[in-house]
Amino acid sequence: MGRVRRDIAELFELDPALTHLNHGAFGAVPRAVREAQDAARGRIERAPMRAFRDELPELLAHARATAAAFLGLGPESTALLRNVTEAVGVVLQGLGVGAGDDVVVSNHGYLTAGWSAEARGATLRTAEFAVEADPAEVAAAFAAAVTDRTRLVVVDQITSPTALLLPVAEVAAAVAPVPVLVDAAHAPGALPGLDVEALGVAFWAGNLHKWAYTPRAAAALWVAAQHRVSMRPLVTSWSHGLPYPERFDLQGTVDHSAWVAVPDGLEAWRALGGWEQVARNADLLVRGADYVRAALGTESPHGGIPAAPCLRLVALPEGVATTTESAEALWQHLHAAGLVVPPVAFGGRGYLRLAAAPYNDEDDYARLAAALPQVLARAARH
Repeated sequence: MGRVRRDIAELFELDPALTHLNHGAFGAVPRAVREAQDAARGRIERAPMRAFRDELPELLAHARATAAAFLGLGPESTALLRNVTEAVGVVLQGLGVGAGDDVVVSNHGYLTAGWSAEARGATLRTAEFAVEADPAEVAAAFAAAVTDRTRLVVVDQITSPTALLLPVAEVAAAVAPVPVLVDAAHAPGALPGLDVEALGVAFWAGNLHKWAYTPRAAAALWVAAQHRVSMRPLVTSWSHGLPYPERFDLQGTVDHSAWVAVPDGLEAWRALGGWEQVARNADLLVRGADYVRAALGTESPHGGIPAAPCLRLVALPEGVATTTESAEALWQHLHAAGLVVPPVAFGGRGYLRLAAAPYNDEDDYARLAAALPQVLARAARH
């Protein structure tokens, strides 16, 4: 029996033997978008010289402009990159961050942002706050981590491990005049009412291959006007010397097909229901989390900071998956039971991070809720 909704199963290529509740990790590329990417690769292989010299510059400019329009941004402000981690590297390089400089992240942040700063010799300062914190506490934590050596503050718009929607504008105001980079990996296609330019930040980067259904790897980097002149690709190639953002377009002989197919992914997002689909998924996720919490007998961990519309935490029983190692072990047991859902160890407590995508329905969460007692018992014996 397939576990993916029958009315939508043909649109994706997910394994029907699994219950997929982790769209937020790597997304799921719709079949038509994967076929569009394959067709883009085929066009390049039929005439590589023509493609790289004459066709790709126009195709990439179109893809970049389409992505910018989808995000409500001007084409002159937005570059295409492969993911948010690459964007962090571009910003650190452009600002000249290195030894002797501080970079502020949070204890909820995606780890590669901090690693990227440390790889350049910078010192990390961490804004610490609890899952249950309120927006004022979040802004105060970031402000307290700033020193006179701070060159950049990185704040997640939607936190990856904890599914929180952080008060980005309040953080930016609290740490001013230090420039702020927003790690918005989960925002494009998932966060209604997004207004990047109103946030008061210097940089904003979001993945398109999660909730906007483009191929992997595709992301957008928005840069405030005063910083654009210093932003350059991490690898110097044939776009060298062009103005921002064109200088990011043609990256030698890398596979550009994911970017060429960005318009196809954004069209798939619309065809799946656009913002109506996002609202449906958000409502489904609330109900699904309630199913799972009822099965576990735990309370909602979400308090003063809103949960993201696309992701939500469910607390596990006390003592379960409280370390990275035990969370990894539980993940293996869950997957063995056909359940694709990540355990998260954070602040000495274990959670499940649930997602909702167009291919999910209430049966998916009911299946998880019904299986969890046995899965947890099996994990406890090992």
